[in-house]
Amino acid sequence: MTDESLFAATLEKPTPRERRSFLDTACANDPEQRRRLEELLVGHEKASGILDNFTGTAPSMEQLDWGLPPADRIGAVLAGRYKLLEEIGTGGMGTVWVAEQTQPIRRKVAVKLIKLGMDTKSVLARFEAERQALALMDHPNIAKVFDGGTTDTGRPFFVMEYVKGVPITNYCDENRLNIADRLALFVLVCQAVQHAHQKGIVHRDLKPSNILVCLYDGKPLPKVIDFGLAKALSQPLTDHTLHTAHGQVLGTPLYMSPEQATINNLDVDTRTDVYTLGVILYELLTGTTPLERNQFRQAAWDEMLRLIRTGDTPRPSTRLGSSDSLPSIAAQRQLEPLRLTKLLRGELDWIVMKCLEKERGRRYDTANGLARDVQRYLADETVEACPPSKRYRLKKFIRQHKGQVIAVSLIFLALLAGVIGTSLGMIEAKRLEGLARNETTLKEDARVAEAAERAKAEAAATQERKAKEEAVANLALAKKWNETLGSVFKSLDPKANYETVGEMSQALANNLKQAVKELDESAIEDPLAIARMQTTLGESLLRLGDTKSAIKVLEKSAETFRTKSREEQHETLANRNALAAAYYYDKQIDRAISQYEKVIEKTQANRGPDHPDTLVARTGLAACYLAKRQFNNARNILEEVLNKQKVELGETHKTVLENTSKLAIAYQGDGQSQKAIELLKSAIAKSQVIPGEKNTEALTLHNNLANVYLDNGQPDKAIPLLDIVFKQAQAQLGEDHPRTLLYANNLATAYQDAGQVLKAIPLLEMVLEKRIARYTEDHPSSINSLGNLGYAYIEAQLGEKASAVYVRFINAERKRGPKDDPELAALLVEIAGGLFKCQQFATAEAMLRESLGIREKKEA
Repeated sequence: MTDESLFAATLEKPTPRERRSFLDTACANDPEQRRRLEELLVGHEKASGILDNFTGTAPSMEQLDWGLPPADRIGAVLAGRYKLLEEIGTGGMGTVWVAEQTQPIRRKVAVKLIKLGMDTKSVLARFEAERQALALMDHPNIAKVFDGGTTDTGRPFFVMEYVKGVPITNYCDENRLNIADRLALFVLVCQAVQHAHQKGIVHRDLKPSNILVCLYDGKPLPKVIDFGLAKALSQPLTDHTLHTAHGQVLGTPLYMSPEQATINNLDVDTRTDVYTLGVILYELLTGTTPLERNQFRQAAWDEMLRLIRTGDTPRPSTRLGSSDSLPSIAAQRQLEPLRLTKLLRGELDWIVMKCLEKERGRRYDTANGLARDVQRYLADETVEACPPSKRYRLKKFIRQHKGQVIAVSLIFLALLAGVIGTSLGMIEAKRLEGLARNETTLKEDARVAEAAERAKAEAAATQERKAKEEAVANLALAKKWNETLGSVFKSLDPKANYETVGEMSQALANNLKQAVKELDESAIEDPLAIARMQTTLGESLLRLGDTKSAIKVLEKSAETFRTKSREEQHETLANRNALAAAYYYDKQIDRAISQYEKVIEKTQANRGPDHPDTLVARTGLAACYLAKRQFNNARNILEEVLNKQKVELGETHKTVLENTSKLAIAYQGDGQSQKAIELLKSAIAKSQVIPGEKNTEALTLHNNLANVYLDNGQPDKAIPLLDIVFKQAQAQLGEDHPRTLLYANNLATAYQDAGQVLKAIPLLEMVLEKRIARYTEDHPSSINSLGNLGYAYIEAQLGEKASAVYVRFINAERKRGPKDDPELAALLVEIAGGLFKCQQFATAEAMLRESLGIREKKEA
């Protein structure tokens, strides 16, 4: 490294002791360079501490005689019109001053002046490059350059816009900005960096202290400054020779990209700035950088560079989940600790980790691409970022464990060779056997011709016999099906005193499962007939909400149809459509999408794109896209399907209203709230004309309209709607019906959003009790209710109740997955944070200890 760049890196260390320790390592092989830098360091520290021991009456700053050339003192005037007022910053090669410009206009500006003694050829070239880089820029989020020149003693300076701001991370924390507001500021920074890239400039030293936020007309505006390490991608920025010296590493280590952490780092492009933007975004979200400062303070220079190039980067949500500072970090973002980690998990994790890919080809191609993905997240649209594929993780694993992979591969090749050898032997044996069989075939041809005549004579008699047998078999099947259906309903006595609809539904579900078992054990020899009956029973179980049992019987019948029937057959497609719906309701969305796509392909090919079966399958696929938050895909399907269904069925048909409700959800998710509201209000008006007391379509439409209001932060509009929906559902569907409980849960959420948590708690307690009675405590719906109720208790400061509910919640979660699941460990930390807030220290400590045990087991 050159003296200038190494001296700048040394000044990053906070204490003299750490600076000298750093130099000992960095200059281990160059004592002469170590001596030169020590002299610079001594001079710097003397200048910094000149007033540390002063005890007399302090003169004003203008009265002090620093013993320096006039250009470096307060009151000095440069080029006859820039009066230096205050030094506000210093870097490796220059100092920055606030100055007053007197001509041709009066205003405050910032002046960057090269340091005394730093006017080497390389520093002068880099100083001129920064001035030229800034001169190329014309963007509201980049500090403008106004002028430039030299002092009377020949030291270069340039004049730029004075940005009276604070580093972006400080501004966000001091003003307790929420995540959305932080992301909005970050998008402006990305757009500024994109502007620089379009001008052919890579910044190479982005960090919070180079992104200052100031207020313009009361609104925060970030400004990118300090292009001192900027690199031109095409034309040179200056006529001076400008190159990276051998062994030089440029940039700030905490924010440096892997390619910058290589000797000479010549191979940098715009994706270097994208990586650094990812580091800044990581810090805005979590309060820390991916590689923590403590790691760098304890590491030697070479180890520091190695960490940048190859060190593992934890996801933001994972880092927060293991941070002791989570409560304070969450408070600075106006969120509860539980909500903050939950908010980061998923799309924000993916966006950050895509920026921080070690391989540049896997990052965003441009800063604009990153900005657009952040904007998609803010608009509730599908982001482009996603977790690394299995194939990529496999390639990465192979690179990291090359020795073990080679050993396993050799074993595999040995086994493969054995299999190939055995197969070749079998092929040869088959060939010889075939020769013998050909000779036998010639002899049998004569016999075959004779047998054909006899077969022809017997065909008519056989056909008549088969027809009689088929009639008998069909009669037996009909009888068996009647017996099966009879067994389902035989114990459902209308006079029985079922206290709830749920009890009757549970009894019916039990009978259906028993019927499935009896069907499996029956002596019916027609597998397709059994598969048809299984499909009917599976659909019935699905309607009762028993998705696990439905999937089990539908998968069994699907296998029969796959092997015994053609894919385009109506019964095969009907079974597959039912199985797709079962996967959807069981939240196995990717499997549901796969099934629906196959149904659509075959149905569309055989019945046409406008056939009702095709439209039903496409509607199911749209629902899956809604579940995956792929709102644009869902909207495109639903708009096309509805246009066809309105013509065929009319605008007040049940199916049309259901799909209209789904389309409104897609509009809301796509950021078109007003359009969603108008669509739902119109559909609600049309739904009133449907005859009959039970109008579940109207309930769905009102519920979805209320959810739009909740998403828009209008719980006062949502609460009256949800109150009506809940009461009507109780009357029409029963108090234990899953949809009634869903509406009760939504009403409780609205109360919480309105700050009325004490009204929400009784509803959540009721929903939990009924879901456990209908299912089990470890059923996904019951677990969801336990979590909702626990959080409500925390909001209401009911610590003991929150503690008891969360213990049940964790016990239920344990039953669903392995005890060493990292997600469970993170969940324990989140809950512990909430319980600490309620002073439930013993339970919180137990959960933290369990989380630690899971992590230690995972690392062992």
